[in-house]
Parts: sequence; C-alpha cells; structure tokens
Amino acid sequence: MEEKTTQKQRTREEILAWLQRARERKQAWEEQTQLELKVMAEEARRARESHYFDFAG
Repeated sequence: MEEKTTQKQRTREEILAWLQRARERKQAWEEQTQLELKVMAEEARRARESHYFDFAG
C-alpha cells in the first residue's frame, strides 16, 4: 500500500511569517508575565509593609 502525504509545500515567505507571528506571541507572553510578576511583587511589598501577615506583631 502506498502512503500518500497531503502536506503542502510551504514557501519561504509563509515560514518566515509563521516564525514572526511566533516571535510576536512569545514577546506578548513575556511582557504579560513580567507585568503579572511586577503586580505580585508590589502586592507582596504592600502586604509586608502593612504587616498584614505579621501575626506575631
């Protein structure tokens, strides 16, 4: 039995466009992650300064 491949040959431009979109998604994800980490650090700093979690004090 002969195997048939239905994969389409991609042009250089299609591959480069795909890679560029992947880079843009990665950049957006990194920026979002950095923003979330910054917010978490700020919340932790505020909680520390307010002694909210300082049960001994």
